[in-house]
Amino acid sequence: MQIRRLQAGDFDVFWQLRLKALKDYPQAFGASYEEAAVLPPEAAKQRLTNTETRFVLGAFLDTGELAGMVGFSQESSRKMRHKGFVWGMYVDQPFQGRGIGRKLLSELFQIVEAIEEIELVNLMVVDSNLSAVRLYESMGFKTYATEMNAMKLDDYTYVNEHLMVKKLER
Repeated sequence: MQIRRLQAGDFDVFWQLRLKALKDYPQAFGASYEEAAVLPPEAAKQRLTNTETRFVLGAFLDTGELAGMVGFSQESSRKMRHKGFVWGMYVDQPFQGRGIGRKLLSELFQIVEAIEEIELVNLMVVDSNLSAVRLYESMGFKTYATEMNAMKLDDYTYVNEHLMVKKLER
C-alpha cells in the first residue's frame, strides 16, 4: 500500500470515491451526494488544491485502486493559524478494518507535525460511528463537545457530531 498526497491527475479516482462515500454514508459527511454530484468539475477539483498546509492523502492498494482518503487544511486567519482541520476521512467499505484509516492519519500527522504553527488539530465525527470515534481516540483525539442535531438528513432524521481535538506535543 502506498499513501501519498493526491495530485490533479488523481482527480477522477478521488472524485469517484468521494461521491461513493457521500452516497453510501450520508450521515457521516456535511456535504451531500446530491449537491456534490452536480458540482462543476472546476469547483470539485479545488478539493485537491495541494499546498504545504492544505492537502488530501490517498491510500492506494498495490493494484492502484484508491482505498481511502483524508483531507487536512490549516485555518487561514492570523488568529486561527495555530489550528488545522481533518476532513473527508473515508475508507471504502471492502477495505475497512484493515488499518488503512490509521495509516492515513499517521501519515497526515507526520506532515502536520512539521508545520510549526499548528498546535491543535480538530475534527468532527458522527457520534454513532463508534469505530471512527475509537480510532480517533487511539490517535490522541479528545471529545470536547457534542453538537446535537448537527445535521438534518431528511424531515425527521438528525445526526449528532462529536467535536474532537488533538493537541500536538511541541
